[in-house]
Amino acid sequence: MNNCDLPEIAHNICAIANYKLAKTHINITHKWILTDEEDGRKNMTLSSVELINDIIIYTIHSLKDESIYKKFREYIQNNESIQNMISYYGDYYGVQPKNIIYRLMKAAFLKSEKYFDSTKLINEFNQLIANINSGVDEITLIGRLHGVRLESELIEIESDISLIRLDKQAINERQPLITEFGIYPAILDYSDSNVEIKIKEQYQISLGYNIMNMNWQNDLIYKLDNVVKSIKLCRHGRFYIYPIRIYSTLTGEMPTIRPDHKYTTDKVILSIADINDLKKAFSIVKNISGDNVLERSFSRFLIGLDELISEEKIVDFVIAWESLLQTVDGKSNKAELAYRFSLNGATILCEVDNNREFTEAQTLMKEVYNIRSAIVHGGDSSSISKTLKKLGFDNLVNLNNELAKLYRNVIFWLSELDKQERPYYKSFGWELLLRK
Repeated sequence: MNNCDLPEIAHNICAIANYKLAKTHINITHKWILTDEEDGRKNMTLSSVELINDIIIYTIHSLKDESIYKKFREYIQNNESIQNMISYYGDYYGVQPKNIIYRLMKAAFLKSEKYFDSTKLINEFNQLIANINSGVDEITLIGRLHGVRLESELIEIESDISLIRLDKQAINERQPLITEFGIYPAILDYSDSNVEIKIKEQYQISLGYNIMNMNWQNDLIYKLDNVVKSIKLCRHGRFYIYPIRIYSTLTGEMPTIRPDHKYTTDKVILSIADINDLKKAFSIVKNISGDNVLERSFSRFLIGLDELISEEKIVDFVIAWESLLQTVDGKSNKAELAYRFSLNGATILCEVDNNREFTEAQTLMKEVYNIRSAIVHGGDSSSISKTLKKLGFDNLVNLNNELAKLYRNVIFWLSELDKQERPYYKSFGWELLLRK
């Protein structure tokens, strides 16, 4: 068989698929649809949805005993480019002829017309061959970001790493079906989020690259995690990714990754004005492993951000601050550590915050340390309330928000310094900073 056979094969297999499709009953389910949104309020409608994907899958699988299906599979098996791809990936299911047929047929289906289109099938096949011959597998990861609202159309954090705003139509297309999760409870409304994180990466196709080793997936998930950390470094809130979809130009859409979905009511707003801060934050997060002190501290800060209980949150925040402000040498007693915490804390706060005099900043850090100690050691809650009032805070939530804001300012300031110039590395670094 040669390329002249492909139009005939495509025409015949699509004709049989359309014949089978016409005789198939389409089941109905429902999902919540966003109808309009105004002044922070939204109206939702429970809308019926045809399970088109189910009948596409059923129809394609029903072709397997047809002679035209076997002819198409033989045509694919004899293609030199596909043979080369199989030699690279071996037994990986995504490159086997039966799965290639499934991908191509699914891509050839026009949902608006409920029709398998032979011209689209040919184009999809030719595009696959072109992708193989390019020597590059472009993999795209897309994660739905919850807890953030995007006002601009696009924020490009780095080349091939972007935040993309979804319009109402896109939001509704991605709303989960009420039957999608079976017996397991699920959040059936994602419309509070209008953001997807999109990451692209190209990997050279070679005998040394095997899609089954999953190193590429670890690489993409790591970058996705860094994007979320960058947003947390710029904005206060709990942000989660759910679900995650991955697409390969060679093997198509891969199984959806569904990490545990944690619910958040946070709606942080990002706009074009935040681009520079997000880029800078991403650079800090990406390079933070080069500073063990900063990395350890920031890791604890992130744990605190996701805490729901205010008492637990402030404990984590203080530990994050301690990692920066205290030098643990095995000889310091509790009183000395508390003094270093307040003194070094006031010193660095005066570099990043003009709202407090030195003594006021030292008092803040001293009392924050005392609150943390009272919580850890089961202190009297009334004494904590008195301390909060003394500092000018109504509750722990407000204090935590202030500590987080100051911590972010400190991280940005430290990132501007060469590593060896940071006060916890530099000889007499805290003393020299205090003299300033």
